[in-house]
Order: sequence, then structure tokens, then C-alpha cells
Amino acid sequence: MDQNTLSIYIHELRNQCLHLQASFNLFNQAANAGQGQGILYGGQMILMPASQISSLLWPTRARARGRGEALRKVLQLNEKHALNDRRLSEIWEHSDEKTEEWINNTKGKQIIFDLVGDPTSVGDGSTTIDCVYRGYNPANQVFTYRGVAFNLTALAKAVSDVAGRVNAVYRQLFPEQAKAEDEARQQAIAAQQAATEQQQAAAAAETPTPAAEAPKAETPKAETPAKKPAAKKAAPKKAAAKKAPAKKPAAKKPVAKKAPAKKAAAKK
Repeated sequence: MDQNTLSIYIHELRNQCLHLQASFNLFNQAANAGQGQGILYGGQMILMPASQISSLLWPTRARARGRGEALRKVLQLNEKHALNDRRLSEIWEHSDEKTEEWINNTKGKQIIFDLVGDPTSVGDGSTTIDCVYRGYNPANQVFTYRGVAFNLTALAKAVSDVAGRVNAVYRQLFPEQAKAEDEARQQAIAAQQAATEQQQAAAAAETPTPAAEAPKAETPKAETPAKKPAAKKAAPKKAAAKKAPAKKPAAKKPVAKKAPAKKAAAKK
């Protein structure tokens, strides 16, 4: 295998490993959220890049075996490996025919579609793995597709082993690109940390808000004493009422002067 061909295969294997990691992330997010359809979708998406990796490194056709041997030699992979599984590498080949075959093989049996849980807990408990079209059992981390069971924990470990080897060769073949990707990754991590710190600072700044609002609740109490002096100012109004008697003597004097004038007219 020439260097250019090797570079293309290594690049594609690395991409498939990244796709597989992204699929596991989706699966784990759905599992943590308890989203059944997301779990089933994520599990099926895991099988797609895993199948690609398996078929590239352990091809089943005779004409492609030389390529698989050359790649495994570069990556120092043993023949005995969890990804060396023909059921996995050929899972998407002739998919329609395999679905028809599954239907014919399960006639008269209790079958299960899209189950998240233990298949033996459904119906009369007689359902076996080969009668599960698509399902995931959290108890043993087994994902079943068209009656074929795959342990996702074992699959993750197997792909992690291959990904480490592929990345090592990738760095040798593309040193400048690998360096640029490392720098971009570090910048992304730093940006994420900065965003997290900002969120924490904002949350810390908002924490005293209830204590700051407490005086607002007590403000009416502070205003209540201020209203009492206003009540005392009503006293000057009473003093104004006391001035009324001073006007009464002024009204009596004119009446007293007119009385003697009438008596003098009577003497004439």
C-alpha cells in the first residue's frame, strides 16, 4: 500500500472514530434524559460507523483482505479483536433482505419492536433476543438490531483502542494539521471554561438578590413612623379655632353704643 492510499484510509478511519464518538454522546444524552426514542436512535447510529471501521480493517471479501492486512499491520492490530465481527461489518449489507429474513424467521413467535428495557418482562416472558427487532436493555448494556445483540460497553472499548492507534498514525502522516487541530481544541476548551466562569460569576452576583430586596419589603415599616409627625401638625389648626372668640367682643361694642342714643331721644 502506497503512502497516499494509506493516508486516505487513515483519514477516513479517524473520521469514522469521531462519528462513533458523536453517536455515543447522543446515546448517553438520551439515556441520561430517559428519552426512549433517542436511546434507540443513538444505539442504531453507533452501529453505523462501527460497521464501517470493522469492514475497513477486517473485510470479508477475498479481494479486499490484502487492504485489511496492510492497515492492521500499520496499526499493529491483532486478528483477534472485538471489531473483527462479521455480524457487525455486514449489518447494513442487503438490509432489506435481512429484514425480510427476520420476519420469516419469527413467524408465530412473540416479537418486540423499539423496546428500552428487559425483553423477558414483556408479554408472557417468552421473547428471546432473536425476536427483538430493535431494543436496548439497560441492565446489560445490550443493543439489539434485527435479532443481533451487541454489547455497547465492549464496543466502546474496542473502538477506543482502534481510535488511539489511528490517531497516532494520523499525527505522523499529518503533523501540521494535527497541531492546528490541537490548538483549535485548546482554544475551544479555554473558551468553554471562560464561559463557565462567567456563568458562575453571574450566578454568584445574583445570589444576594433576595437579601437586597428584603429592605424593600420593610420600607412600609420605615414610612409608618414618618406619618406620626404629620398627625402632630394638626395641633396648629386647633389654635386657629381658638382665635374665633376674639371676634365676639368686636361684634358686641356697636350694639352697646346704639342703646344710649335711643334713650336721649325719649327725653326731648
